Amino acid sequence: MTPTEPVVGRVSCDDLHGDAKKIFEDFLESSGKVPKWLQVMGNCEDTMVGFFSLFKSVMDDAPAPSALKWKVAYVVSDINKCEFCIGATQSKLTGLGISDEDLQDIDKVEDPKEALAIEYAKATTEHAYSVSPELTQKMQETFSDEEIVEITAVIGTFNFLNRFNDALRILPEAK
Repeated sequence: MTPTEPVVGRVSCDDLHGDAKKIFEDFLESSGKVPKWLQVMGNCEDTMVGFFSLFKSVMDDAPAPSALKWKVAYVVSDINKCEFCIGATQSKLTGLGISDEDLQDIDKVEDPKEALAIEYAKATTEHAYSVSPELTQKMQETFSDEEIVEITAVIGTFNFLNRFNDALRILPEAK
């Protein structure tokens, strides 16, 4: 096992069936490769299909903007120190036109809605059981119920993915 190989093996498209195989084929067709975390999660097809469905629905562009959700995902991954997800979210944000300098100063976001979502992401990741009533009220005054659920789902999804990747040592490829 090399330092960048996960604890468990990776599966290939040939190892899969049904919906799991279709997810891999779609990745291969659109980008030429399947993300390492999906290759590992594919060891349990039901989990991979269910999680990918959740991931896709949470990270689409509605109701909250995609860039906001990826910034929240970056903040969660940075708090959790998940190397794989930090790299993946940085790459996605760069593709959305966010500079490395803006990521370094993510706490200094000028947009008040983004700043609030980032504050909420930090509070929820660090201590979800005790998010302050004041922060909850600000969220309710700023975002619709649907947006709050979606932002919270992004936070939860990336907390799960961070733990999954770190526990199974899914690391970025060596440079």
